[in-house]
Amino acid sequence: MNTLTQSILLALITALAPADWLTGTSNLSRPLVTGALTGLVLGDLKTGIIMGATIELAFMGAITIGASRPPDVPAGGVLGTAFAISTGKGAGFAITLAFPVAALYLIIDNLLTIVILPIFLKKGDKYAEQGDSRHLSRMNMYGFITVKCIPRAIFVGLAFYLGGPVMTKLLNMIPDFVQNGINVAAGIMPALGFALLLEMILKKNVAIYFVLGFALYSYLKIPILGISIFAFCLMYIVLHLENKIDANKLNNNQGGDDDNEF
Repeated sequence: MNTLTQSILLALITALAPADWLTGTSNLSRPLVTGALTGLVLGDLKTGIIMGATIELAFMGAITIGASRPPDVPAGGVLGTAFAISTGKGAGFAITLAFPVAALYLIIDNLLTIVILPIFLKKGDKYAEQGDSRHLSRMNMYGFITVKCIPRAIFVGLAFYLGGPVMTKLLNMIPDFVQNGINVAAGIMPALGFALLLEMILKKNVAIYFVLGFALYSYLKIPILGISIFAFCLMYIVLHLENKIDANKLNNNQGGDDDNEF
């Protein structure tokens, strides 16, 4: 399969990735999925899955919250995996490349959203005033395809087609100490992804469970599967005790009401 065909297929994968936002978050846009599809296109499914999983760790906490948008996950996941496979530089290069690519396309996507999307929104408002639901739905779909799918596909396809050979030459010119630095950065980025995720979910009442899991892994050398089993059993015990306590409180309250009536 030549580079042009691979670029077109990668563009199609990237164009389909935003469908994740139309299907109730089916995770099509996540690097776990796009990495595997990218590996399939480039003839190395195993490496694609590994690269996708590695990039997923770094982007794990990258979700849109209100008006705050993270770097573009689909573009970064596809191109990071594609260049890592085509150049043979591995997971360190995949993560290091994925973030700049994702940040760059986020700027492009914001510009397209500001300049082009309002055109479809204004037409949609007119159809809404007329009660024309069919054309209103079309404006929503046309705007989504024009702003979210096609530009992202063009960006990824051209970047891979034009950047593959150039990227290979540049990488061969990079000194060893720089590549070692890239590998160190690759080890930090997944930790950053977990930190972003923990910042959202780690509260005072659940922090103790995080510390317990860390202690089990670090000091008792229990594998992740074993810790997961312990966590499931602990969750069941805690929920069972809470339900039992709530039931006892309810019975006591009902009993107290009966005594007062008596």
